[in-house]
Order: sequence, then C-alpha cells, then structure tokens
Amino acid sequence: MRIIDIRPKTILSSMGNETVEVTLFFSDGQSTASVPAGISAGQYEIQNVTVSDAITQIENIKNKLINIDFVQESLDKLLVEENLAGNASLPISAAFWKFDLKNKTYTKFPKLFLLLFEGGKHGNSSISIQEFAIIENRVEEAISNFKSLKDYLDKHNIESLVGAEGGFSPKGFDNSLVLETIKNVFPDKQIAIDIAATFANSGIDEQNLLANYNIASIEDPYPEDAWPDWVKFYKQFGNKILVVGDDLIVTNKNRLNMALNPQAVNAIIVKPNQNGTISGALEVARLAKENNLKVVVSHRGEETDDSWIVDFALEAQADFVKFGGMDRGERIAKYNRLRELGMV
Repeated sequence: MRIIDIRPKTILSSMGNETVEVTLFFSDGQSTASVPAGISAGQYEIQNVTVSDAITQIENIKNKLINIDFVQESLDKLLVEENLAGNASLPISAAFWKFDLKNKTYTKFPKLFLLLFEGGKHGNSSISIQEFAIIENRVEEAISNFKSLKDYLDKHNIESLVGAEGGFSPKGFDNSLVLETIKNVFPDKQIAIDIAATFANSGIDEQNLLANYNIASIEDPYPEDAWPDWVKFYKQFGNKILVVGDDLIVTNKNRLNMALNPQAVNAIIVKPNQNGTISGALEVARLAKENNLKVVVSHRGEETDDSWIVDFALEAQADFVKFGGMDRGERIAKYNRLRELGMV
C-alpha cells in the first residue's frame, strides 16, 4: 500500500490528557488510529515523549513514508530504524494496519478477563491489588454479570462508582473484602488478579489467596527485575494457575526470551504500545505461542475510543483479552467491537 499523506493531531484520552491520533491517506481511502497510555508503565517499555514532540517526530519522518509502497512489516521496520518514540510510531503503524482490516473475518474468539474491582494506582488506595477480574466466555455473559455485581453493591448500599478502567472501587474496601464479595456473588467463577507489584508494595500472600479463593491467574506477583522471585513463584504455582508477566516482559522479545530460560511465566500480557509497532507486538505474541505460553492482549489504563486493539487481539490469536469493566465509554467501545466481529 502507498501512503499519500499523513496528518497527526492531538486528542483527549480517557483521563483528560492529550494523546496522539494519526490519519493516513491512501489513493482509495483513509485510516485513523489513536494510541493509549499506561497509568502504570514499566521502565522497559518503549519510551514515549510529550504529545507535541511525538507530532514533531511524525512530521519530520513524513517524507520518508509517503509515495512509497509498503507492507506492514517494511513500514514498521522503517519506524523502528528511525528510532521514533512509541507514541509516534504506533499510531502510524496501527492506522496502516487498520486500513487492511476490511477483508478480515474471525471465527475464534478469546475469553474475557472482565474487570470487576480495581485498586492501587487505578482506584481506591486501600485496595492494594490493582485488578480483580472474572473469566468469561461471552460478551453477553459479561454484561449480565457486571450488572449483577452493580445490583449487589447498590442493594447493600456499597459505593458503585468506577475507577480508571471501569471497575468498581468502593471506599472502605480492602483486598479481602473485594475477594469475599466476588466469592459471594460469583461462587463458580474463576478469578484473575493483577498485583502490579512493580508499583505497589502489596505484601500479598499468594499461597493464602490460592487456598481460599478460586484464583486462576496472577499477573505481576513480583517487581519487573525480581527474576529469582519470579522463577521460584513459577516453579511453585505454574502447574496450578496462569503466572502472567506484564511489567516483567513489556511486549519485548528480548525480555520474553529472558523469561523462558529459566522459565518465569506461562502467560504474557501483550500491549502494542509497550512495543511501538503492530509487527513487533505480533512477533512477541507468536514467540509466546511457540513456547506454549498463553497470550493475554490488553488495553491500557489511559485509553481512547479507538477499538483497533480488538482486531489486534484476534489477529494475535489471543487466549484472553483485558478490556476493562462495563461502565466507561472507552472500554465499552472494545466490547462493542467484539460484538460487531461476531462474539456474543
């Protein structure tokens, strides 16, 4: 495909901050993509710059991108070679990729990590675990269960305002009360938690959690550089639950290889804006699959209404997706896209 023009601009994210949106123009149409940001971003992610600097980088590289025939891989290779910041390279890469989606169809869909409660940097600080989700098979099931939880909270006069990603974050709740609530309302559901230990000294006793709750997945139980702790944890629990690396790996092929020898995880989070290009993020997902790891494609804390991450998840053959709760418009956009693509 040949790009004939590139127009970047600023838009507002779900947190009211500016982020980057890019429109690519082709002879037979145009494509627009915007990029999210992470509220809790790992230090090994591709680096972002200010929005104004990102737009300057895009304007400066424009002449190297227009009126040249590209496929996704060759475009992304050039973006990497030019050493663009992540919030300059990814909107170009994603907009290019979105333009080629019109003929794609999918028949296999991932399971959902439906966010119910959030704490840490995403919500009420008395809840130190960042995310509590249940695993769902269908969008309609997730919608029904999210409403059931809200009805339960309202019935018991518990605050039902939501946090950064659309999950509930009641005042006066702590980790134990959250887990007990989920256990009471959804006794048969498997629970997935994100401890986000890089950003919170949570002091979590994972063995106690596994003994008392139906936990199927623990993300980031240790900080991003605590490799011996990760390996020990995986040896102890890797045959029982998903041990999920996010800040440990940050959608980086080299970090993933480090986590395979010795093995520290059996599942990884894939976030394209940690990597900077669609091709690079897909390569990490493929490498994970080749090594029998589960792939969890995820949104970010600071999102936009763009829903291309859904199509990316299906292209990456994700086993699970994380798109947040059912009570914020930028999260609902992702669930609506899943429904549009045939997941009901």
